[in-house]
Amino acid sequence: MELDELKNAWIALDNRLKRNEKLKENIILEMIRSKAGKLINRFIILEIISLVIILLVIPVIIFWLDNRGGKYITADVVMYLGLIICIIYPFWGVYKIRGLMKIDLSKNVSNNIFYINRYNIQYKREFKSLYFIGPVFVILIVLYYAAMKVTLPLWTLLTCSFIAMIFILYWTYKFFNKRIESVLKSLDEIKELKEE
Repeated sequence: MELDELKNAWIALDNRLKRNEKLKENIILEMIRSKAGKLINRFIILEIISLVIILLVIPVIIFWLDNRGGKYITADVVMYLGLIICIIYPFWGVYKIRGLMKIDLSKNVSNNIFYINRYNIQYKREFKSLYFIGPVFVILIVLYYAAMKVTLPLWTLLTCSFIAMIFILYWTYKFFNKRIESVLKSLDEIKELKEE
């Protein structure tokens, strides 16, 4: 009789431990999903903000071209290039946002990893395009300043602006990479937990 009671107690204890372990796994899984979801939502919000800013820049460029266009050819070229970029970027931005919105952390993890990796590649391509577009804008702006024969304080302001922009872009790139790595790590952890 004692042996049967001991067996039943052992089975009950084993079942309770399994339930506790499963509950802990579910809590950990939900915490990881929550963390990854917050980061993905932050990416979506930042993409939407950049899209809105780009759309707000378009009327400013058109206004500038309407009122000041034709005086300096380099300034006009800068503005037209900026306008072309501002017109093309919303399509690219919407494409990136749609990819991010396809991520559903409660479903297939492999699909989520695919969409995050795709977004990562898109962002890096966008960033690498600055290696070509940036110098063109810098050269044209310097030529514009030279044509206007601006004073030394304005040259100093322009130089400081370029240096600040380089630091901001570098910090943004590092910030982005850190967040992407965090999301990918979370998705790998979710995959491991589901496989167990």
